[in-house]
Amino acid sequence: MLDGRQIGAMLDWNTTIALVDQAMRLVSEGATVAPLRWGMFMPEGGMLGMMPGYIERPACFGIKVVNIMPANEGTQFSSHSGCMLLFDAEHGQTLAMLDASIITARRTAAASALATDRLARDDASVLALVGSGEQAAAHAGALCAARDFREIRVCFRDTSRAEAFFAGLQVPEDVELRAFSDTRSALDGADVVCTVTSSPSAVIDQSMLAPGMHLNLVGACTRDRQEITTAALPLCRYYLDSRTAAWDQAGELCSGLEQGLIGDDFPCGEIGEVLQGTLSGRRQRRDITVYRSLGVAAQDLVVAQHLYQRAVQENLGTEIPF
Repeated sequence: MLDGRQIGAMLDWNTTIALVDQAMRLVSEGATVAPLRWGMFMPEGGMLGMMPGYIERPACFGIKVVNIMPANEGTQFSSHSGCMLLFDAEHGQTLAMLDASIITARRTAAASALATDRLARDDASVLALVGSGEQAAAHAGALCAARDFREIRVCFRDTSRAEAFFAGLQVPEDVELRAFSDTRSALDGADVVCTVTSSPSAVIDQSMLAPGMHLNLVGACTRDRQEITTAALPLCRYYLDSRTAAWDQAGELCSGLEQGLIGDDFPCGEIGEVLQGTLSGRRQRRDITVYRSLGVAAQDLVVAQHLYQRAVQENLGTEIPF
């Protein structure tokens, strides 16, 4: 058993980014089994989400169960609280139970960092985060591990939170930190944008996009939500973590197809294909690139397997007869 504190000490950003790279290659190779994420909505708010999956290398399977609770916003509680169970592929024996909150935060931000490194302009230096919660903090750390930024802008609902938020960031000391209350102003002049919100409707429209920009769309994970307007899609080169998940759960993609603004061939492909070199990323400096992150079970499994193996080798965590 590994708790959040132990996992945090074991997962530095470079390691996590490398693990997510491995996971996304497995997805695009077809070396995973990943049923669509399923959620049970509670009558008084909140959702219990379940993400089962299997990976071929190293062979294992498991399930992540996370609770997304509106009451946690602005509190000490994680936005995604729950546990990850890992099983061995031969006998189905329980190998590990791990805190899902920090795994989710780290692997999600690492995926955005990986996509940014492959899709953003080489000279990108201004990062804008739309959102100021747990994922925003994780994204600041992860993206600074992948690229050098001279400025990080954060869009707050309440800018009085900025000082405390900035104090908790793990980013290089020479990075300028700026607080914004208006999304349009925050994006003006930004090279890389991460939307990490709980907003039910789009926070970015086509008029906010600029040639050469790269966006990571992270916060909306069900087809009834989207963080970018559907009308903005034709302006972008759009990459997925998983085709199957995106066509079922990416709100802007589903609505764009229904409205006839895009066709089945609109997405360029999966980020794993870019990593493998079978798909081109940014082609021109003026391209507006998008990475649509929904999160896939392979990311959780690769990270969990790494943590389990390291815990066994280094005698970490708590061993329980099961």
